[in-house]
Amino acid sequence: MWFGRQAIDDDAAQVGPMTAELLDLPCVTSIATFELEGTKATVERDIEGGREVIEVTLPAAFTADKGLNDPRYASLKGIMAAKKKPIDEKPAELGPAGLEPVSLTLPAGRSAGRIVGQGKEAIPELLRVLREEARVL
Repeated sequence: MWFGRQAIDDDAAQVGPMTAELLDLPCVTSIATFELEGTKATVERDIEGGREVIEVTLPAAFTADKGLNDPRYASLKGIMAAKKKPIDEKPAELGPAGLEPVSLTLPAGRSAGRIVGQGKEAIPELLRVLREEARVL
């Protein structure tokens, strides 16, 4: 399985490793080179001060680093030829649903809030309520 190195929304780099964990697969992150020999992959990843070489058996999950692949850009001749090629339209066929809802219920209603005081004088009472009643402190 191939994944990008990290998402641009939160830079957490978690999709590849989390998916591998859920599927019970080995995972190698941020790989810079990839070689395949039968059911064994040899990958290199950049680390501080050099490169780390890892051998992993397939199936496995990999997250790609920026330098793993050099993109091929289409030539003008190829773009013009692609415009003239016919596009085969095929109907989409949906398979059976994988989930079946068993029941739907509304969440429980929230209890009304309460005011423990006004201004600085309310701080001791607020702390007591948070410690003893809500047990969040």
